[in-house]
Amino acid sequence: MTHGSGRRGLLLAAPAVLAAGSARAQAWPNRPVRIVVGFAAGGANDIMARLLAQKLSERLPGSAFVVENRPGGSTLVAAELVARATPDGTTFFYTSPSTLISSLVNRSAAIEAVQSLVPVTLAQSSPLALICRPDFPARTVPEFLALAREKQGRMTVSHPGTGAINHLALILLMRQTGIELTPVPYTGNQPSITALIRGEVDVAHDGLFTPRSQLEAGTLRAIAVTSAERSPIYPDVPTFGETLTGYEVGFWGGMLAPRGTPDPILDRMNQELDAILRQPEVIERVRGFGAEPVGGNRDRFAQALTGDWAKWGAVVRENNIRAD
Repeated sequence: MTHGSGRRGLLLAAPAVLAAGSARAQAWPNRPVRIVVGFAAGGANDIMARLLAQKLSERLPGSAFVVENRPGGSTLVAAELVARATPDGTTFFYTSPSTLISSLVNRSAAIEAVQSLVPVTLAQSSPLALICRPDFPARTVPEFLALAREKQGRMTVSHPGTGAINHLALILLMRQTGIELTPVPYTGNQPSITALIRGEVDVAHDGLFTPRSQLEAGTLRAIAVTSAERSPIYPDVPTFGETLTGYEVGFWGGMLAPRGTPDPILDRMNQELDAILRQPEVIERVRGFGAEPVGGNRDRFAQALTGDWAKWGAVVRENNIRAD
């Protein structure tokens, strides 16, 4: 299947159109509900999924929401597991842009899994950041761009892996500014940050969660973030958009479900999650790892998915990026 046909057939971008409720949907949840996460335990996505599972269990007495970690295949293992699950409201998928991007760069992977998922709730959004050591000579985006031009492709930038959103965002930055960088892939966020600390690379392009302790201690610093607005926990760090109009990359986390899950169940889950994301203690916890709670209806998440599919599909095609 070509990327074009995949985009036309993408069912992430539209809520399931199903007949209105059934007795099963009205009784939901009447059995344990699993939330599958395509990452190992301990990362930001896993922490967020467990927070939501805990709050859902509290709000829906007698129900049990349990997180199941299924790492592998850049989240495609988990995506395929959820896509094959019975669409009865007992299986959901908490994921990030990794799933969309993995289906684009792993061209031999079955894209049907992505096409067989529908959006429920956009839970949180967080920026990526350009991170450096304290002695790095550039302190602002204009200084960084000037230094990159001076080095003519010799500036090295670590990222968590070929085809990851960090990698594609770097390509987007180079395309928009005309600078040349040398992206250096590592096997995850922590190895990428460790490489920066050890001096193996000049800068890193990562989120704010992994290097937070170093950023707070001053052993690393952030030059800029990729969100539209400044991060509430790092308000002194400017956005790229303050210098580069239109350059914005968000790293979201959201809940999806197998295609065919009844609308009443999807709507109920969306409403419960939206209420949870408005709770003051949840807002504080989410902001604690560098993200902002989002919420909203199912269409809001569908629109975000449509935009990401178009944006990253173009970057992957135009730069012939592949991970298989």
